[in-house]
Parts: sequence; structure tokens; C-alpha cells
Amino acid sequence: MLTKNLLISLIFLFVISLFVGCTGTTKTLPKDNKNLMDQKVLALAALKRRRYKQAMEEIVAAEKIDMTDPEVYLIRGIILFAIQDIEGAEKSYKTAIEYDENYTEAHFNICGLYLQQKKYDDAIAHCQKAAADRLYKSKDRALTTIGVIYFNKGDLDRAEEYFEESFKVNPALVYTHNELGKLYVAQGKLADAVEEFEIAVTGYPVYDEAHYNLGITYLKLKEIYKACNSFEKVLEISPLSNFGRKSKDYIKSVCNSVD
Repeated sequence: MLTKNLLISLIFLFVISLFVGCTGTTKTLPKDNKNLMDQKVLALAALKRRRYKQAMEEIVAAEKIDMTDPEVYLIRGIILFAIQDIEGAEKSYKTAIEYDENYTEAHFNICGLYLQQKKYDDAIAHCQKAAADRLYKSKDRALTTIGVIYFNKGDLDRAEEYFEESFKVNPALVYTHNELGKLYVAQGKLADAVEEFEIAVTGYPVYDEAHYNLGITYLKLKEIYKACNSFEKVLEISPLSNFGRKSKDYIKSVCNSVD
């Protein structure tokens, strides 16, 4: 399952890379257009710093300048999703798509939202629209997310097909390696799973979920010391996260009993 932590991480990867500009549908005058762009930049800057109240104030101001700009509603949806207002986020993403039915980023974000809600068929439909955009910068993530959905539906073969499609676009995407590792665990291919999790944590050393998954897999292989090292790494990265709490429990119950 795509975890809340990973969904939030994807949000902020998007915030960092988002190109804020005229979307093409805006009908604002040149001066208003600059003001609109400025407001969106301010909203994204606040969101990146996790200042959600300020981010919402800035994007509401942007909406007052142009109520038909789909990017405004996308950013609003991302803010609402970050504060777990799922209903509000869904409404905002849908509004963005109403103003631009080909708005790939909005389709990808609502796909992630539906995945969290376990509305798998709706999630697949929107992620497929995102993946169909040949110019989409996150096509690899869209393909991987479809794989995650099929994994959650119990269709491991289809899941693996989409992970392989994602690798064709970007073989270095750590998200895909982590998810493929989980699939291998489900198939009992533990050595292959370890390899995938190792690739994930090498590519992104603070990937807490991948470190945790690696630890669990080492436990299954009865390689206790390696498992404990992975759990210790999770505690270093995110001690207050769900993965951190579970790692702490394993350290107490398993690792401390090892001489």
C-alpha cells in the first residue's frame, strides 16, 4: 500500500518541481496575470515549508484573481491533502480537471488520493491518463502507482508489468524498487526483494519505508544483525513515524535479545 508518509513525500517532490506559470486557460490581464503567478509562488513556498494556513491564504488570494485557473485548484488540493482534508482535496482536484480535462498533474494527484481511499478503479483511471501523457515528467511515478494499485488488488502479475514499464522510463526510481521489493516478498522471492530494497536505500538513503522493509525481509531470512541495522537506520531517519515506532518495537523485542 502507498503509505501516508510516501504520499506526503510525493507531494513535496511535486512542490519543489512545479512550474508555476500561465496555464493557458487564464483570461486575466497582464498585470493580474503577474499577480496570479506571484500568489501561486507564495502559496507553494509556504506549502514547501509546511505552513499550511499561510499557503491556503495565498492560494485563496490567487483564486480571487482568476477563478478559472486550474493550477490554482491543483495547488489548493495539494494543500488540503497535506492537512488530510481529503474531501476538500478531491473537490479541488476535480475542479482543476473541469477547467482542463487534460491536466495531467491533477489526474496524478487525484489518483494518489483515490489510492489512499482504496477506490482502486477510479485511481487506475486517473493514473492511466497521467501515464498516457508522453511529456509528463512523472510518467514513471504514474506507472509505478498503477502497479501499486494492482498489487493492492491482488493482481501481482499486472503489478509487476507496470513496475517494469516504469523502469523503462526511469530505471533509477527508488519508489519503484521499493514497491517491486514488496511484490517479491509477497511472492516469496526474498533474495530478490533484498536486492530491490538495497537499491532503493542506496538511491535515497533517508527512505525510511525501504529501510524498514529491508529489515523485515532480513528477519524473514533470519539475518538478525542486518535486520537490526536496518531498524536502527529507520530510527535515525524518522523516529516518530509509524515505521520508526515499529522499528523501535523490533529493536526491543528482537535486537536487544541478541548477544
